[in-house]
Amino acid sequence: MHRRPAALALGAAGLALLAAPGPAAAATLDPLKPCYVSVTTRTDSKTMIEREKIELSGTGFAPNALVDLSVDSKLVRSGVQTDAAGNLPLQVVESPYRGGPPRPFTVTAAEQGNPAAVATLTAEATSLNVGVQPSLARPSQRVTFRGRGFTGAGTVYGHYLFGGRVRKTVVLAAPKGPCGTFTVRRRQIPVRRPRIGKWTLRVDQQKRYSPNPASVWVSIPITVERRLRLP
Repeated sequence: MHRRPAALALGAAGLALLAAPGPAAAATLDPLKPCYVSVTTRTDSKTMIEREKIELSGTGFAPNALVDLSVDSKLVRSGVQTDAAGNLPLQVVESPYRGGPPRPFTVTAAEQGNPAAVATLTAEATSLNVGVQPSLARPSQRVTFRGRGFTGAGTVYGHYLFGGRVRKTVVLAAPKGPCGTFTVRRRQIPVRRPRIGKWTLRVDQQKRYSPNPASVWVSIPITVERRLRLP
């Protein structure tokens, strides 16, 4: 006669255990790109810097909460409201400018009034650039090309133009790392007896030259001059 009450008590305890709320989900941000690139455009009148955009979204915040977004501890968006499920809606902000080699930066999403609901991610940023050393060299001389910011898939190509026409296209390098860096030694102009005058080396990630490539690109002017030898 005492077994049934015991069974009922055990069932009630089990129901109470199942009904107990679990721990709140941790706030998280969706993954970032490994690297973001800034591109500098110079004209006769001004210099413009275009910074690649960061797309931010996340989960695990309180429903209808207000979230502040920061890049490298600088507030870039204040009071973004989450939805009824605690999801952070997509936000687009600018990546930080890095005027040199790749360096890391942080993105933080912090729920207002709740210090425990903070999510932080790290990525890298760099500026698009191709440099040539030495700056003065014979056309056939091997020089060092250093580049960064070529984050597209595949190879980096060099298109040599003279008089508005492509004279030669070569494989310049295979970019490495998240920010697409490379260092290679190549002939400055891989053309036999290049003509005297102004050449342009267009560096991009397209096998065929296009005046408006889909990839990022850098143009390097090269002037070929006639040097007279003294007797």
